[in-house]
Amino acid sequence: METEDTLKRGKEGIIYTFWHNRLLPLVAYYRRFYLSRFSHGKVYVLVSKSKDGEMAALMLHRFGFGTIRGSSSRRGREALLEMVEKVKKGGDVGVIPDGPKGPRYVAKGGAVALAKVTGAPILPVGVSAKPVKVFNSWDKFILPLPFAQVGILFGEPFYVAKEEEIEVSRKRFEKALMDVTKEADVRLKVEMEY
Repeated sequence: METEDTLKRGKEGIIYTFWHNRLLPLVAYYRRFYLSRFSHGKVYVLVSKSKDGEMAALMLHRFGFGTIRGSSSRRGREALLEMVEKVKKGGDVGVIPDGPKGPRYVAKGGAVALAKVTGAPILPVGVSAKPVKVFNSWDKFILPLPFAQVGILFGEPFYVAKEEEIEVSRKRFEKALMDVTKEADVRLKVEMEY
């Protein structure tokens, strides 16, 4: 939490990143703690324009989050511009780098491109929970069971240099997010398939 608190004392927005299959435990955590701790406004999560994205958007709105609709295949440029505007005004955004269709745990370049354009930090978020139901979906989506423990771990802020190639940054970022996710699982003593 210290990393996040330190970043929030600054004036720049944060680009939160987490894997697609870890969305529900993270939303539950932030609903309970984050929205009451900071008064600067909502976190806007990038959600695809698909039918599944519509369900995710409804759930996020219900829990107090904003959404920006788009993905790499539909409305991507417009969504990126909306996120740039939010971040440059000091707002926070959430990007799910392996969504909306995977492959699981493979980051696309959107968060890195956003960080490069805005200079804002990417904050990798490791999310774990137990016990959970694991769905037989492309991402092995996890649903925390009643009274589940949820573990949230923030990695080091990840900055993208203007001169660094997107693909080099993307690979470094993907490893950072995977490392913090695995660490969150280890701390909660959860065995997950990677």
